[in-house]
Amino acid sequence: FTFSLLLAPFHPVHPQVANQAGPTGVNSADPTSPVQAMTLNEKFQLYVGDTYRSRAWLTSASTAGIRQWINSPPEWEQGMKGYGRRFASSMGENAIRNTVRFGVGAALHEDPRYFRSARKGILRRSWHAVTFVFVPCNDHGERTVGVSRLAGALSSGFISNTWYPERLSDASHALSRAGIALGGDAALNLFHEFWPDIK
Repeated sequence: FTFSLLLAPFHPVHPQVANQAGPTGVNSADPTSPVQAMTLNEKFQLYVGDTYRSRAWLTSASTAGIRQWINSPPEWEQGMKGYGRRFASSMGENAIRNTVRFGVGAALHEDPRYFRSARKGILRRSWHAVTFVFVPCNDHGERTVGVSRLAGALSSGFISNTWYPERLSDASHALSRAGIALGGDAALNLFHEFWPDIK
């Protein structure tokens, strides 16, 4: 995290050429759209979509299916009961993470959207996508420390200790779950960065 802060520049993301976010929270393909600060209601709608609408349910269903397949954690066993516990766990972690992220981000005026890089080259654009997890934009289009995403991941990791089996409910496993969540965010940024080119 500290390494990312040292190397990621704290400057506007070229507001004169940065793209305006579309309904999914990712910037559109129009390179001339200026960055517009989101209203609190727009941030709330994005939060609701990421937390409670069909995409969140499908993501949690897929995550639960993978955990069911690898039998993790084994204490939750197999069958529909085991799948249900894994699904509820995934939904709960996601809800906690996004709720804390929304609240902290709104208070600190962080922009929850991802903005694609204006640079060329796979490595530079990949670096931009990964570091954007820790150094996103604020409402003024300037790079800032991503407190909300870090707070959300840590809160989710530690609060979920309350329903995980005892052997998985310590600080090290909570930090591991937080790290996995942040890694998932980085992977999602990479997808949003390169998918328009692939498509």
